[in-house]
Formats: sequence, C-alpha cells, structure tokens
Amino acid sequence: MPFSLQASLIHGHLTGPQLLIVMAKFYVDTLAIWKQRFLPLLPHIVGYPTARKLLLAISAPADARDAYLAAMRLEVVWLSKQYLKSNFIHTGIEYINPKEAYVITSLHFGQWGMYPASLYQQQGINSQMVMTGRNNFPGSPIAYFWHKFGHEKQHLSGYPGRLSTDSFYSRAQQLKSGISQIVILDVREHGLRQKELVFNFMGGDYFLPRTVVLLARRAKVKILPYLGYYDVEKKKHQVQWFKPIQHGQSDEATIQLILDNFEPLFSEHPELYFNVLEHHRQPFSSH
Repeated sequence: MPFSLQASLIHGHLTGPQLLIVMAKFYVDTLAIWKQRFLPLLPHIVGYPTARKLLLAISAPADARDAYLAAMRLEVVWLSKQYLKSNFIHTGIEYINPKEAYVITSLHFGQWGMYPASLYQQQGINSQMVMTGRNNFPGSPIAYFWHKFGHEKQHLSGYPGRLSTDSFYSRAQQLKSGISQIVILDVREHGLRQKELVFNFMGGDYFLPRTVVLLARRAKVKILPYLGYYDVEKKKHQVQWFKPIQHGQSDEATIQLILDNFEPLFSEHPELYFNVLEHHRQPFSSH
C-alpha cells in the first residue's frame, strides 16, 4: 500500500474510492481482520449507493449474481437504526397484527436479515432472529465479519439474536410468550442431521427442512412470510410481506404455499439468491 494511502487510513482521512481500493478484494468479509476494523469509517465518508457503484466498478464482477454477493456484503457495514428507517419500503404490513407472535420466514434472498429489523425500526413490530450456530469457523475473517457487522446488530429487530443451537423447546416458548421468531426457510446446518421434504420451486425439485412448520405447529402460531430486494433505481429495498399462513394442512402443503408466494418475485430477480439453487435440487448431506 502506498505510504500516503496508509497514512490517510490511519488518520481516517480517506475518500470513498480510496477506502474501497484499500478493501482490495471482491467480498469484504474475506478481508484480513485488521482491514475490516476500518470498515465502520465507510458510512461516515460515502453513502451506500455511491459505495456500491464504486465497488462494482472496481471489482468488475463476472455476472449479476457476483455483483449481488459483493454488494450485499458491503451494505451490511451500513446497518444501523437510521439506515433501516430510511432505506426500506414495506408493502403488505396491513396483514400483520402487531399483537400477535409469528414464525417469520424468508429465503436467503436480498438482505433477508435486514427486513424484519427495518420493520421494527419503522413500525415498532419486533421479532428475534434465529441465527445459524453451526456454519461458522471461529477466528476466520468471515466469522469475524458476520459476528461484528451482522450478529451483534440483530437487536435492531427488537431483541438480541439467538443461535439455532438453542433448544427447539426454548424457541417455542419464546413464541408462546409473544416474541416472534425469525427462522429462515432454506437454512442448512453442517453437522446437523435434517430430514428434508421435497417441493416444486423454480421449475424443479427443491429440498428444505421442515423447521418452520414444526415450530409454528408446536407454538400454535401463524407463519409470516416475506421477501425483498434492492431496487437500484429507487436506491432502496422493496420488502413484500405476505398474508400470514395458518398451519392447518400437511407440512408439505404449508411450505409449498410459502414457496408459491415467493416464486413470482424470486423469478424476477434470481441473481439475488444468496444460496445456490442447484444445491437445493438434491437432499442435504450434513457431512
């Protein structure tokens, strides 16, 4: 790194483009931890839309999905109360009863973790994120990034995040006490045997665990689906909340109904899927 740039970094006198150049890599969560410690400077220097544009210009992603993966990681650095209040447009909130607890669910799509937090910051409808407790590699740059910029800020949804390694019973008890639980539908956890069901989604088989419906049935609550994406023209996220679903059918029929809600928006922006669709075409191996 040139001495002048290094000095600017130390003293915090970087322009937006300089700081992005310092990142040097496509995905900010792979940066060395010492570099990540300077990322909180970025929102004080440049707005996210400009930073997004600069990062994509510098990194020249191979395709639309790579552009999404780079940009969504970068945006996590801006996660704050004010950002959640100002940069998200919610539709369908008339379906939500603020006094009712739900199993809130989505796919790993868009900025899935920010949408319930923005709902709380804008509407006061709180919830608690259930985060994977098995897919982290302690000490790695990726683990540091998602803990520092993601997991530590889950309280912005109304309650501190909790790990999926907590007991299933405790999550059901939270629901019974009136605290909505956010459980992402397509989570696959290494080292955990999960019996999956097969559904039809995007023109093929789609294997998912039944955690969401099991939890809703145990706690006797409805399922509240949502899906969102970043609107490049409006420079804001568009978040769609769907009608709550009562689990009165089979597990298969309930989850298929959730997916049927998701598919139209998903098909418009398939590049915004964080997971790999082809990997869900086969049952998950926990090894």
